[in-house]
Amino acid sequence: MTNKITKLPSLSIFFPAYNEAGNIEESVLQALTMAQRVADQYEVIVVNDGSQDATLSVARRLARQHKNVKVVSQKNTGYGGALKKGFNTSRYEWVFFTDADLQFDITELAHFVKKAKRYQLILGYRKIRAEGWKRQVFADLLRIWNRIFLGFPFQIKDIDCAFKLIHRSVVEKVSPLLSNGAMVSTELLLKAHLAKVKYCQIGVAHYQRSSGQPSGNEVKVILRAVLDTFHLQSRLFSHRAYQRIQAQKAMLVSALALYTK
Repeated sequence: MTNKITKLPSLSIFFPAYNEAGNIEESVLQALTMAQRVADQYEVIVVNDGSQDATLSVARRLARQHKNVKVVSQKNTGYGGALKKGFNTSRYEWVFFTDADLQFDITELAHFVKKAKRYQLILGYRKIRAEGWKRQVFADLLRIWNRIFLGFPFQIKDIDCAFKLIHRSVVEKVSPLLSNGAMVSTELLLKAHLAKVKYCQIGVAHYQRSSGQPSGNEVKVILRAVLDTFHLQSRLFSHRAYQRIQAQKAMLVSALALYTK
């Protein structure tokens, strides 16, 4: 006896991709197979974020071979910029995104689809992070940082897990997204929380990357995330809160300047 999979009326799947030539073909083919199982209408979008390898040429070949595959390309703007491009390009009722590095099993999307009748936002969280305890500590520190500076809800288990199914109405509620860097997930979830969007969380497996190089732990990415925090505060909160934030920002910038000398 097989379990019946609920089907969505329409689904856009997109991959933000930067230098993923070794992974993008398998990611797209897996997405096409899964999309047929869980949606009546579907599209798979590759967002090439200024890749310097063969990511774009591989993606364009796949688009020629498969009518449901679409490619959009832009200069490198960062992870947030790639997500914004994906949301803006997606045209169907439900939007799902995940990374193109094959660290997630896209077949787990079936569990998310089953929750779509009750929730507008279904969030994945990594049951065990494949990168090890150091990245887990960093993720925990991010949660604390966001709680202190943004009042972010602690009940969200994994802020930047790239495995999210989102209803089009939620995309519209959180738009426009301001962050171009790693803080884009924080911004998306914080805005959804403030808008009282109904969400649930599902644990997913996480695997080691087999090809390509991660960029999320680069110093420039982390520093950009720090500055994005204060940008978000200035746009989302009151003038009095903004003044307090500016003082905090000045102290942190001074501390970072001393640390990097």
